[in-house]
Amino acid sequence: ILHKLMEELITGELGSHSDEAIERAAELLAQLQPTVSDEPDAGNPDAIEMAETALRTFALPELAPFLTLLVPEIPLWAANPPHFLAGRADAAAIDGERISLVVDWKSDVTPDTAAHSAHAAQLRDYLRVIGAERGAIVYMSRGQVSWVEPA
Repeated sequence: ILHKLMEELITGELGSHSDEAIERAAELLAQLQPTVSDEPDAGNPDAIEMAETALRTFALPELAPFLTLLVPEIPLWAANPPHFLAGRADAAAIDGERISLVVDWKSDVTPDTAAHSAHAAQLRDYLRVIGAERGAIVYMSRGQVSWVEPA
């Protein structure tokens, strides 16, 4: 749900108003967790938390310079035997014909060192494949941006 909210914030399908984001999060949550009622519950604490997390992430000052350049859900692949890669970047800043930044949204609340290392390694693979200048692992719940440089 967080990834979908970020995608819709980037594309402008979702405005950055709290009520609108909470309503959308409730709709998405209802699709994943059907209840007795088919109506989304905008008072659901999980929907509120997800909406607030997405809005806080979208407002991070570290991301501000890239917001107008971000394109969500960029497919990536490479075949350089014996190494193969198929993935999807959560978002990329496209400036003209070059990708200047790859963003990886993470919902981990308390990522340990091993998890962060794995996230950084995956992002470095993406940077290598597309030749981007740098990447950003964005731990949404923490409001933390971890910059990653190509290997």
